[in-house]
Amino acid sequence: MTTTLAKKYKKIGSSTTTPHENKKRKEIKIKEPKKENIIFIGSEMQYNIFWLKMMFISAAYVMASNEKNFRPADRKIIAFVDNGYSRAEKLTINFLQDNKGFKIVKLSNSQSIIDLFNKDRGEYKLQDVAFFSHGIVGEIDLNYNGSEDVKLTLENYSSVNRNVFMPDGRLYSYACRTGIFEENYVLDYNSDEDAKPELSLAQRMASHFKIEVHAFLTRTYYGGVLREAAQSATISATLKQAREGKEGQIIEIPPDHEALPHDGLGEKWLRNSAENEGTNDYALWRKEGGISLPIGIESPKGLSTSMRKFTPVI
Repeated sequence: MTTTLAKKYKKIGSSTTTPHENKKRKEIKIKEPKKENIIFIGSEMQYNIFWLKMMFISAAYVMASNEKNFRPADRKIIAFVDNGYSRAEKLTINFLQDNKGFKIVKLSNSQSIIDLFNKDRGEYKLQDVAFFSHGIVGEIDLNYNGSEDVKLTLENYSSVNRNVFMPDGRLYSYACRTGIFEENYVLDYNSDEDAKPELSLAQRMASHFKIEVHAFLTRTYYGGVLREAAQSATISATLKQAREGKEGQIIEIPPDHEALPHDGLGEKWLRNSAENEGTNDYALWRKEGGISLPIGIESPKGLSTSMRKFTPVI
């Protein structure tokens, strides 16, 4: 009887275990990774003036509150370059940590970007990633005009592991010209195809990570992120009057703005025009962050100004 039963069980699949033993087997479950979102914020050393100093941080606020582009996640990170921002300006980043559940990470060099992309990917996978910084063709430059390189480039993006994103992951670059290739860069194109977007940093990242990458072919305009153009004269006039006797303090600019103290800001801009308009030594801040995300402008000419979606090419 024993021999007969043994032969019978050998015919059932490749296992020699009994049906009773099979029932005792525990079901093996594949562990789902947690989701992580990252917003990268560059330093602003190029436009060191009242109107634009806070443009990257204010745009990050818009993304952080936009659940269409920045979906709910198990972990949220603000990664920023701590260069050239005053204490009052950095308090706006701390707000996202204290009130919006973000973890703050400081970036010190290009390798720190790569390390953050690769970190903890056994437990977390990237879902939504956004960059707010300067950019030149082939580079997202998070410390433009700074002394230390903090860049994601055509040369170093492939140092990031291929499997760091969720299958439905997305990357947004609001840096200038991430979607074109530098070899034939000119100031006037006949069509998008002339700018070789298929060879761009945006396309290469889309194929490397097998995700959607959203990027501009043109320069990116941040001028409307902090205020409507029609508000400018009123804002500067209000600050000029209100700052008397309050130098070095945060100054209210009703109804929506504040002026954040920043010693020396604007002093070298257009022959002291900042001092003439009363905005020197301060940075503009909108108390709820940016009004809208940056937009593309017609520079270089001949290219689409809307954000383009790049998908993987295998």
